[in-house]
Amino acid sequence: MEKSKIPYVFLTSHAFSGSTLTSFLLGAHPEIATVGMLTGPAEHLDLNNYRCSCGQLFQQDPFWQAVTQAVNRYGISYSLEKHMGTRIELGSNKLMRRLRTDSLRSNSLEKYRDWLMFNLWPGHKQEMQRLVRRNEIFARAILDVSGKPVFLDTSKDPMRMRYLRLSPHIDLYVIHLIRDVRGVVASILSRRDDMDVKQATNHWLVAEHNIRRHLETIPSNRQIEVQYKDITTNTLETLNRLFSFIGVQPLQELADFREVDNHILGNKMRKQGTSEIRVDERWRTVLSEKQLEIIDHITGPKIKGWLKTA
Repeated sequence: MEKSKIPYVFLTSHAFSGSTLTSFLLGAHPEIATVGMLTGPAEHLDLNNYRCSCGQLFQQDPFWQAVTQAVNRYGISYSLEKHMGTRIELGSNKLMRRLRTDSLRSNSLEKYRDWLMFNLWPGHKQEMQRLVRRNEIFARAILDVSGKPVFLDTSKDPMRMRYLRLSPHIDLYVIHLIRDVRGVVASILSRRDDMDVKQATNHWLVAEHNIRRHLETIPSNRQIEVQYKDITTNTLETLNRLFSFIGVQPLQELADFREVDNHILGNKMRKQGTSEIRVDERWRTVLSEKQLEIIDHITGPKIKGWLKTA
């Protein structure tokens, strides 16, 4: 069975676009297994104190203990005292990661870079194959433990689209989740003192450009675009559109996603107790008219037709 292909659904978006909520909602489906971001807890976090969305400490959670055992049965060495090692990046420092695996903001440059690395540096190719294999095995182990057939990864980074496709055992589907740029900018400004509205808007714009250029390499029947606002205001219909795309049965009604057994890794929203689904439009009150004008000036000429705006 290890040689069978995994239906692997990858969600890509800018940060602060609702990916954690979407992972809860999609993961409540009886045929979809997810842990949110397969990249796992951020490297700077202390795993001794990190909690899963179920409330258990990560290292003491029976689900993650079972996943660890399954991963090791597949021949990958892993323990819950370590980070998952599933980020698709190679290089011992920032410069080497940029040269080897990071975004070059161009499909042509990345294609040429990968060709050079794979053909002139056999060790790089072997490391990449092992890294992609590690992602595949973690996904397969999570499916084994959950007993579900479809895996969802909400790690967001569009470079994962490029490299996950190297696995002959990953059957890739991509969901492109989009949130109104104004909402994203408001979220960035509330968390980043080092950014102003112009920088935050350009940060969103670069991320969207990178996502869209990577989507150019994905067959049209293997990608779908969904608006965060539709998920929060027209939830069941929007989810059923995604379920149809993924190839699982539609739902007649929504379950309380907080009552479903879940083991989501990601931002702090995973630990909130409420299951209320509502659109976050705080940007309407926290952004000034001047800030809104700056956002529109930067994005207007470049993203016409990209978004449905409120």
